Amino acid sequence: MKGVSLLIIFFILSGNWLYGQNHEYEIRFANRVIGNVSAHCKQNGTAKEISIQSRVDMRPLTRFSLYISCEFDNSVMVRSKVIKDSGKEGDSKSITTQKDGKVYTVVQNGERSILNNPEIVHSVSELYFMEPYQITRIFSESIGAFLNLKTLGNGLYELTLPEGKKNIYKYEKGVLVQVEVSQTFGKAYIVRVS
Repeated sequence: MKGVSLLIIFFILSGNWLYGQNHEYEIRFANRVIGNVSAHCKQNGTAKEISIQSRVDMRPLTRFSLYISCEFDNSVMVRSKVIKDSGKEGDSKSITTQKDGKVYTVVQNGERSILNNPEIVHSVSELYFMEPYQITRIFSESIGAFLNLKTLGNGLYELTLPEGKKNIYKYEKGVLVQVEVSQTFGKAYIVRVS
């Protein structure tokens, strides 16, 4: 027993311990569940991996799945990949962001661009795992650009999208409990269930 305790202490002190978080959400529109979101974060020393999978089925208006993976090292994003698939042939979309020295290369559906930013330290995926205290600018993996984030008080944060729509993130005791998402057809809500 003493050997096991010493081994645990060794891993904690050496920084080689692994922890993870898993959160499940329902996507609701007009008082009915239209999809789900599974958010996972795994940390090992200075490396952090986030993966988010979501499915929406609101036929006949829309149906799609979304997968986001994001990797950080020493609190800096080094890579992200987003795949959106509607199930229709030729309608899949992808965007990757890769740190290349002092710049990031963004490839969106085959189109390459350069993001002249020295470091991406916060991304939208992280909002599922941390309340964004004092963060005013955050990188969107699914857009490949920085977005403005505004504190509204009482655990509420407003994320402004490029077309002017605003999503509201709600936290209770530092935990994301709801996202109000503005859509063309109305507001949808992402609500934590576990």
